[in-house]
Amino acid sequence: MEHSILYKENVPYLRPVETLQIGDTPLWPPLLNDDMLYIAARNHTLYALDKHTHKPLWSYKAQGDLLSAPTLLDDVLYIASSDRTVCALEARTGGVLWYYQAQGALLCAPTIAEGVAYFVAGQTLYALDAGLGDVLWSYDLQERAHVPLTVSNGIIYIAEKSRLYALDAIRRVIIWSYATQDTVRAAPVVVDEMVYLGSQDHTLYALNSETGQKLWSYTTRDAILASPAIAYGMVFVGSNDYTLYALEARFGTLRWQYATNGPLLAPPAFSDETLFVGSFDHSCYALDALTGEKLWSYGTRGPIDTSPSIAEGILYVSSTDTYLYEFASDRRWTFTTGNAIESSPATANGMVYFGSTDHNVYALKGEAGEVQWSIETGEEIFSSPLADSTREVIYIGSNDFTLYALAASTGAILWDFLTAGHIISSPGEWNGMVYVGSADHCVYALDVETGEEIWHYETTGNITSSPCIVDGVLYIGSLDQQVYALNASDGKLIWSYMTGGGVHSSPTVEQGLLYVGSRDYKLYALDTRTGAKRWEFETGNIVDSSPTVANDIVYVGSHDHHLYAFDARSGKKRWQYRTGGAVASSPRITDGTVYAGSEDGNLYALDIHSGEKRWCYRTKGAIHASAATDEDTVYIGSSDHSFYALQRIQLPTHLHLPS
Repeated sequence: MEHSILYKENVPYLRPVETLQIGDTPLWPPLLNDDMLYIAARNHTLYALDKHTHKPLWSYKAQGDLLSAPTLLDDVLYIASSDRTVCALEARTGGVLWYYQAQGALLCAPTIAEGVAYFVAGQTLYALDAGLGDVLWSYDLQERAHVPLTVSNGIIYIAEKSRLYALDAIRRVIIWSYATQDTVRAAPVVVDEMVYLGSQDHTLYALNSETGQKLWSYTTRDAILASPAIAYGMVFVGSNDYTLYALEARFGTLRWQYATNGPLLAPPAFSDETLFVGSFDHSCYALDALTGEKLWSYGTRGPIDTSPSIAEGILYVSSTDTYLYEFASDRRWTFTTGNAIESSPATANGMVYFGSTDHNVYALKGEAGEVQWSIETGEEIFSSPLADSTREVIYIGSNDFTLYALAASTGAILWDFLTAGHIISSPGEWNGMVYVGSADHCVYALDVETGEEIWHYETTGNITSSPCIVDGVLYIGSLDQQVYALNASDGKLIWSYMTGGGVHSSPTVEQGLLYVGSRDYKLYALDTRTGAKRWEFETGNIVDSSPTVANDIVYVGSHDHHLYAFDARSGKKRWQYRTGGAVASSPRITDGTVYAGSEDGNLYALDIHSGEKRWCYRTKGAIHASAATDEDTVYIGSSDHSFYALQRIQLPTHLHLPS
């Protein structure tokens, strides 16, 4: 999946993730290049910000108001200001490469084509060397142009009042002109040898780009002040009659129209058959480009008179309320299986692996959610996979009593090992052995290459807990109410600790302490050497969730609906967060956020220090599985049969920079 695209299926889930304000002036639409975000404030200053943190990197202050967003080409930014200056800046540093003092008023940043910067000042068309700023030639117009230039295939299209001229840039001669019935207020667009032009006479014109001959026209109910946009074989144009029109590009036949509550003054932006357009009614709309169906809208506090921008899956909208809004979707993609997903995912080498109670193990491409392979076992899968990226093997158990070793690239069975009970436990690996518990009361140690049994240890209850191996010791819980410490090499008992309930929770070890939950409602901290209890905390219900430790804080869920955070050394409660259902999901920590699912159907993202909710995502079923994360995605399965890839985004924040 390309991050530059905002996919249609995610559009209904768009929400604001940040607003940016620079002083108290409206902002032109942003430009993005590599890791930098360029924003022009309409009063004097161009800012370069870090794209991810929005930390200011440099700024350039002109002597007059900036007349438009800059033009960016080959790491050079071109701007124009009301003091009649055209300036070229080095995009990385903001250093001035050249500037030109024009003799007349400017319209906007220059148009760059074939190494030439074109702009109109007063009644003169200028062509400057884009690299040096030297004047190559100039051309006197009959009247002052009042819309930006369009340059295509060596032809410059210039609007003067109601007439459009086509000027050969090499010979500098007018090759044709076309008169509309009223003033032209927006730049024409040239695509596939056709010129599309709107006019205050309420009409959109389609002209032959070589001859200027009218091919078709379409009349709306009011003036057209926005440039058209071409995509998917259609031309889209907004009108002062509050309506966006979609017409067949070749013939001008109306495909659909969508009415807003205000004039449309700028062309739409497109991504994945979706168009985004701002209206003077203060709203940005997302419409299906093929049908005109509304997918999403968001209201700002001021009219929107510019086009939205899309980059790296983020929608940027500038409003005259002085804010730049950034929108992103929680959801990147979903994948539907044939039954509930209780298995927690594992990620490795750009892939994500998980099992389903539809009996299958799935391997999906992490970027797009496409199936790389799937393999059917003989029963439901509750076990979570272990991904060995070095050996390129996936280990996973099934309720068909079998532990499977699968080729990570193809799903081929490398070996399997049959126990005498269901395998809900998730495997662990250490020193050439893979370990797993079974409902036959045993924990097994197998050779990672062959699957041959090396040893097993029998408890007096089903083992649904997963092994934790640290410094040659294997720790595991059993439904016989005990926690066991075994020598990982030979399976000999080192110690055991009796709790007051079955231990489904999987142990976690950190700095000499073992943390584990029990169905006696308690979380325990045990000494890893002796098994002696250091502390315990009683929740309001059973603790099947497996603890996670980060920065001396232990996090765990309980069936009492809460996610807890405790001081890892003392057991003192730091905070608790109440969800709407039992929390059997084990917490996952990434970049200051703890992720945990609940039987209320939500995946929660909480601040690790305060427990404040950053965001949550609602599925249509209970979440018992734990999340997995990679650089910018959270993966989670739900009992609604679906597997979700979610954007790791924060709560909306507001950034105000001084002007």
